[in-house]
Amino acid sequence: MLGDLVPLGRSGDRLALKLLIERYQNRMAMFVLAQTRDPNTVEDLCQAVFVKMVTGLPRLRDSGRFESWLFQIARNVCRDHRRAALGWRRYFVPYDVAYERIAVSEAASGEDKLQDGFAQLAPQDRALLRMHIEEKKSYKELAHLSNTSVSAIKSRLYRARRELRGLLLSGDSE
Repeated sequence: MLGDLVPLGRSGDRLALKLLIERYQNRMAMFVLAQTRDPNTVEDLCQAVFVKMVTGLPRLRDSGRFESWLFQIARNVCRDHRRAALGWRRYFVPYDVAYERIAVSEAASGEDKLQDGFAQLAPQDRALLRMHIEEKKSYKELAHLSNTSVSAIKSRLYRARRELRGLLLSGDSE
């Protein structure tokens, strides 16, 4: 019977699509539950799987691979759900007023270190970096302004950044 339903479903037959969903809904629910271990999301994730099945079925070339194709969709939906759930837990930190004081003091000290590092650079390197970073001048614009080639500007910026990085890192060890 499955062999008849898939081609009919691919052509958009609503009854065939309904029968395919009914045929797989219990297995899909068990599969999703096993993948996520979260009974609260099973219904939503199964619905997402079946929506993807209905929209993607016309592109399925081999009807014989329907079941493996359907469960691959389910694996992907479950994986995406786990990633999304993990993302919130990974980045969520409860708010505490103490964090504001830490963040402000670290930002201020970081800005001071950066300014000190810039002050220690050679004047031409400092000017070149500031034009590139703050004024958003392109390599081509900087080459035109300094009457040099783009490759020379790239080299000078690379060396200036490397020197600034070294100055900032040496300041961290103090």
